[in-house]
Amino acid sequence: MKKTILLLVTVFVSISLMAEQMPEGYYNAANGKQDAELKTALYNIIKEGTRMSYGSGSWTIFYYSDRRADGSVWDMYSDEVRYFSGVGDAPSGMNIEHSFAKSWWGGANNDAYKDCYHLNPSDATANSARSNYPLGEVTVLDKTAGTLKIGTNPSYKTANPRANGKDFYIWEPKDEYKGDFARAYFYMATCYENLRSEEHTSELQS
Repeated sequence: MKKTILLLVTVFVSISLMAEQMPEGYYNAANGKQDAELKTALYNIIKEGTRMSYGSGSWTIFYYSDRRADGSVWDMYSDEVRYFSGVGDAPSGMNIEHSFAKSWWGGANNDAYKDCYHLNPSDATANSARSNYPLGEVTVLDKTAGTLKIGTNPSYKTANPRANGKDFYIWEPKDEYKGDFARAYFYMATCYENLRSEEHTSELQS
């Protein structure tokens, strides 16, 4: 799984720092709650945070979080090998991908736009092809882009009440990265609960 070693180091360091810095009772507001009430309690706890500037700030983070030992970019959207040229510099042919589509959150008008938890360095062509489709399991393949599958899944007609009986496009990443995207989705849906749009239907198509 992506960045396993970095994650272990980060967790170890974070636990050490949290033991010294986390205020006593930080999660008390979540005690005894469950389901939607628990999610909202967590939202109120974590909604404030530090965000890097979008662009060079994002690529500065990627230099440390998404750089392999050989200096190449860890791209979850393509097997194309590209290299970082320096801190804050974007490799040619890549852009910043919002795994939780920015159009779902009002574009650049809020902190969700620049939250690095759901930002990734991405092959530009693959990123463009996946558009703002939601994540899912593709059973009817339309095309591939990089390592992504893009297509439909007829079972989602009934599973998603907003599909209105129609097929709609979804995208599916490589198996090894599905956990990364799932965690990002859970985080974003919680941290930015206030921005959730009931009207968003994600590119429904017949």
